[in-house]
Amino acid sequence: MPLLSPDLGCPPPRRHSKVRDMLMRGKDDTLVASWKLLLEQLRSEIELTLRAGPAIFPSIHFDDLKNKSRAKDFSCQLRRSGGGVIRGVISESEARTWNSELQAYLAGDDSLASSSAQDPQLYDVYWSPAQVKCRAHPNVLASQKFLMSIWSSSNHTAAISHNYPLSYADRIRYRKSSDSSFLLRPSIEGDSADRWCPDDSREAFTYKKIWEGNWQNYDPWDSTTRIQTPKHSAQNRNSSSMFRMFQGWLPLSPLPEGQGSLRLCPMLQATTAYVLLRPLFSPINSSPTSPEFLSAQNWTLNPPGSSSIPPASSYRQELSNALHPHLQLSKTMVRIPTLNPGDYFVWHCDSIHSIEHTKGAGGGDAAIMYLPVCPLTESNALYLARQRKAFLLGQPGPDLANCGKGESILMDRPGVHEVNEVGGERGLRAMGLLPWDEDDAADDLEEDLLERANNILFPDRYQN
Repeated sequence: MPLLSPDLGCPPPRRHSKVRDMLMRGKDDTLVASWKLLLEQLRSEIELTLRAGPAIFPSIHFDDLKNKSRAKDFSCQLRRSGGGVIRGVISESEARTWNSELQAYLAGDDSLASSSAQDPQLYDVYWSPAQVKCRAHPNVLASQKFLMSIWSSSNHTAAISHNYPLSYADRIRYRKSSDSSFLLRPSIEGDSADRWCPDDSREAFTYKKIWEGNWQNYDPWDSTTRIQTPKHSAQNRNSSSMFRMFQGWLPLSPLPEGQGSLRLCPMLQATTAYVLLRPLFSPINSSPTSPEFLSAQNWTLNPPGSSSIPPASSYRQELSNALHPHLQLSKTMVRIPTLNPGDYFVWHCDSIHSIEHTKGAGGGDAAIMYLPVCPLTESNALYLARQRKAFLLGQPGPDLANCGKGESILMDRPGVHEVNEVGGERGLRAMGLLPWDEDDAADDLEEDLLERANNILFPDRYQN
């Protein structure tokens, strides 16, 4: 998966320089004041992060989601940290059974092994029995519905429903105990350039408050501008064509803290603002060893036409201590807590995350399913229609059509029957295999959205 590496020294595309100049125009004093306030906030949040450690990520058992008090407390903490774990979504025994089924499935075709030199632990497998059962499982869908409720929309007429989670066919991360070859440096998902391009991207409008010098009022949990498919996605090898509120891991085997697991920076609002504003500022004294290097007085707004970090289209944004010094990533990338088979760890789509090196970690083999959380929107329904075809044919999902050879020849690849057996009507609907009942809509707006989604996925119903 392509990255915007901190080692790339290429000049920024001319279009992006013009865009940044437009964002800065007439806002010099406002942006400088905003930057100073942001650096103060980062210092405060870093202290809190270092004190808390992995405990900064909230935890709740699946059975406690029905407890309003505990669920509310979990939601509040998750909104602050950007990540958290729902324990026991799948029973350990069932998760271990799925793991055995996954191993048998992988053994059935050598071509399913990872072919990625950048990420040898990421397997191009989408429709294994474990993955299909997991996506359709009632507990998974209930957890995703709960997680979607943490989001809101500042536009009450926005065409989005938090009541109907959709399945997104992602891959498997499989790490053998002997494999110590891989680590993923801190990065953010999505097209790095989109965040700076208000002329043709939903993303820059998402961050409008930050560009206005008002990052304190930026709400990472407002879905209003995120529900449309980004225009770049057809050409972008990294952008998702589906709006994913959260990315998620559900391990099928024990995942001890510190053994090649995930790290997350828990300062969601502040880090998002910093990543966007950082290209607009440069240090006066550029020596990192200087006592005043991180001081706000040492940083000045760049003149028009210049940028210290070139965002590159079609590349995921990778971060480093050198280019993002105020984040202190060597300290603030916090290990997630130990996960048991069947636990579900999720993180906000804009969270800075990494995967740590496994050298000397030991432990057994680790199998992890990527399990994003996707709401019902019109653009997500359009993607689901294409993904449904890929499922029936045993091909990779549309976003990942060039990843892997597909699974069509595998005899034990599950189909519609298996989805129905595990998830019933809700599981089928999440996969786009059964129409939604429009009479179940919470209000007229949701009813209209269900009708449009049904029209996309089941057009024959609307033919005279």
